[in-house]
Amino acid sequence: MTVPPEAQAHQADRAVQAAVTAAAVRAVWGSVDPENLEASWLTQAAVAAELIRAGQLAAASMAEAWLTQETGPGEGAVNPETAVAAAGDLTGPLLYPLLIALNRLRRGFSVAMSILSGAAFLEMVTRSLVADAGRIADIAGMIARPRVVSYVRVVHLPACARCIILAGNEYSLSDGFLRHPRCDCTLAPRRPSDTWELASPGDLFAEMTAAQQRRAFGEAGAKAITEGADIGQVVNARRGMTTVTRYRRTVQATTEGTTRRGFYASRRKKFEKVPGSKYARAKTPRLMPEEIYRLADDREHAIRLLKRYAYIV
Repeated sequence: MTVPPEAQAHQADRAVQAAVTAAAVRAVWGSVDPENLEASWLTQAAVAAELIRAGQLAAASMAEAWLTQETGPGEGAVNPETAVAAAGDLTGPLLYPLLIALNRLRRGFSVAMSILSGAAFLEMVTRSLVADAGRIADIAGMIARPRVVSYVRVVHLPACARCIILAGNEYSLSDGFLRHPRCDCTLAPRRPSDTWELASPGDLFAEMTAAQQRRAFGEAGAKAITEGADIGQVVNARRGMTTVTRYRRTVQATTEGTTRRGFYASRRKKFEKVPGSKYARAKTPRLMPEEIYRLADDREHAIRLLKRYAYIV
């Protein structure tokens, strides 16, 4: 038996949400004035931000109901808004499409091609932001459920080579989720009593058509794998998550939601001024769910920390 159908369905629902959100945001970008690109996009960016946040919230809101159905209730409910905040600030992602388009124009590309380049980036980053918010909620919800001991990476074809070689891998809840822009892979919770087998990269490769294999691995790579080469040796797909140095060690943390108006910051009492900014942030760094599980002494401790850092309420 492969990864449970419910996990595959959960991934499909997330992918649809990401696609719908990306289409809506791209439509907003498509309404910019070609003759006044910068001013018109800066006016429309707020609309795009609202659409992205709505898509992220919808994706993160799927976690609690799905996990409750799969593994039962947890020690507190996942807070979708906190997962959205932890996915990152939208200022940069919404500015880059404009910068890309303006750069293309300066290099002599046509207005239409320049706008198209910005649209492609915006669609990619929108899909990524929606997927990230959903995965953050998933991991927080799994940690809050003592029966869950690990998670399995769920990959649905068609997929890129980097994801395929990680298909079916089982990870500790403290392991960061390796992903790339526009990655739509999700997670399946695993309990000690689960007996379903893990889908391997080789299984997925065998399911692919020759065209899909060439598209994912390149013609030479696909041929090498067909002839017996190890997929992991053909594709270097190891990517680590961003880390910061806190507590005299390297940890996975986020600054999102840590200003005075943020949900996490509203529970903190001590703040410190951010150099070069008018804002003050919570003095205590806000850890990511994976880091919380890594630092916790036991499951009860992890749940307390999830509540402290506002991932479950």
